[in-house]
Amino acid sequence: MYKLITSYTHKYRLSYRMIVTNVCIAILPILLLGLVGYFSYINITKKNALENINQFVNQTNNQFDEYFNRVDLLSKSIFYNRNIQRIMVENKSWNETDALLRNLNSYMSLDPTIKTVGMINAEDFRIVSTGQLMTREMIDFISDKQRKNMLNSKLLISPPLSSSENHEKGLLAFRGIKSIQEDSYLQGIYIGVLQLDTKWIQQILHTGNLGNKANLYIVNETGELIGASTKEIDFMKIQSLIQEQPNQKVSNISLGKVKYLYQEIPIKSLEWKFVVLINKDKLFEKAKVIQYSLIAAIVVMMLIVVLVVASFNFRLTHPITKMADAFDSAASGDLDAKLKFGYKNEITVIQDHYNNMLDQIKKLTDHLLQSQKQLHEKEMEKQLFQLNGLQSQINAHFLYNVLHSIRGMSLSNAKQEVVMVIDNLVAYFRYITRTDEYVLLYKELDHLERYIAIQKVRFGDRLQFKISMDPALGGQSIVKLILQPLVENSLFHGLEGKSGRWIIKIKAIVTEKNELLIKVIDNGTGMSTDKMISLHADLKGSSILTEDKGTLGQGIGLVNIHKRIQIYYGESYGLTIKSWQDRGTIVTITVPLRIKEDTHV
Repeated sequence: MYKLITSYTHKYRLSYRMIVTNVCIAILPILLLGLVGYFSYINITKKNALENINQFVNQTNNQFDEYFNRVDLLSKSIFYNRNIQRIMVENKSWNETDALLRNLNSYMSLDPTIKTVGMINAEDFRIVSTGQLMTREMIDFISDKQRKNMLNSKLLISPPLSSSENHEKGLLAFRGIKSIQEDSYLQGIYIGVLQLDTKWIQQILHTGNLGNKANLYIVNETGELIGASTKEIDFMKIQSLIQEQPNQKVSNISLGKVKYLYQEIPIKSLEWKFVVLINKDKLFEKAKVIQYSLIAAIVVMMLIVVLVVASFNFRLTHPITKMADAFDSAASGDLDAKLKFGYKNEITVIQDHYNNMLDQIKKLTDHLLQSQKQLHEKEMEKQLFQLNGLQSQINAHFLYNVLHSIRGMSLSNAKQEVVMVIDNLVAYFRYITRTDEYVLLYKELDHLERYIAIQKVRFGDRLQFKISMDPALGGQSIVKLILQPLVENSLFHGLEGKSGRWIIKIKAIVTEKNELLIKVIDNGTGMSTDKMISLHADLKGSSILTEDKGTLGQGIGLVNIHKRIQIYYGESYGLTIKSWQDRGTIVTITVPLRIKEDTHV
């Protein structure tokens, strides 16, 4: 048998090498894929568990943010209420009056987690409150903060402190309150305190689908337990480990004979953090079954592969196999998959013809792509040129009205008003004639403020303009002059001719998709259903308008602004419009978030 095999390997060296090589090539990937699959399962299981925890923590973080923001607003509403402050300023003896209790009790019903609303005299710590009584521990905690000069107008949150009912823990939300009364403006008058129930924290923890594999704890900045998702592990056993573990990194720890994955995740609203323990034995309990099943499957597959590879390789030659691989690669788009044989025979003569064919296909493909790119760039330049031409137009009617108003003020000897209008007009034209394609949002809003100030010369105080947004959004970069035409459209197509107060409001928010939404809202006459249908059809068509259809502002129509946004940002962005007849209109600009450093003065 040995002599037969030796003779075969010498006589059919190519076939022998093909069999040995292809068997190894077939078996090694199976072994490698088996190992990779097993360890990938372990890593994916670990990763999924951590992702589920992080997702739950992020949701919980958002709930904390929402809750404490609500508490902050409610605290301001209570303690900066003029009636309550007036009663407390007049109440020299700090007695609980019916009027005061009625005011405080009216706020108690706004949030079920608020157990106490009270004011503390900062000098002798006398208390006026409604709801549960505050314990001495709570009073001492606030007193200690005052001695350390840590009390200010910012809302502070205490660690869990003993409550007066059922020995449960409660949180204190407190702040120093200054008077808004005219006779004692900005004088410190008392400390406002809200006692918060901690049961809502426990309820939040139990909403997570953590199963029996993970234990979640909320710990404050001093290491005290705020809440836990389970009582399976005594928190005292892990309290000493918290200071030793790295922040926000996953580490391995052991408690007794049980191994855990440990991770700390900070809570955004407070100086608290989540402590996560994942039981590794429970997490990977299915891994052993998969391991044995994988070994058995690999052995069976290896036997099958050896038989199949040996059978087929007796009937094939290496050049044919190589050419088949090359054809497959070329068919999938890899035009660099050329044939290169180190020898010549009847089959390998196809090498040169095949390689020449790939070179020609690649040249034709590159030429086609380059031609398409050039056509696209020319079309974009053409559209941008048309838009720039529209943008550069100056509304003569607007300039006429402003100059006419200046003339009227000059005749009435209103010098200061004339100076103000001229300054705003100069700044207005300086801004619109700048060549910047993008500007910071706060500069666009400053331009709107100047525009409104100019229009108020004509329309007076009946025109009201409001801006509502996070100041941090002022650093966002947007395309220049996309807001003023919308405001101008609201003024002259929605508000002019309407009786009563005219209101135009700008509101900017950020969505979960990291998109910037800028809403232009007015309380004008709105649009009819037929007009809205026609306008939506125009927006879907997004053709550049050069006639009066859809015209607004300085000749830039709604459709043109929509198209302009799409050219700069892409087809998924632009304008959306909602309107209610005799109630008003909302035009929403959707653009991606884009922060640009302000280099202009």
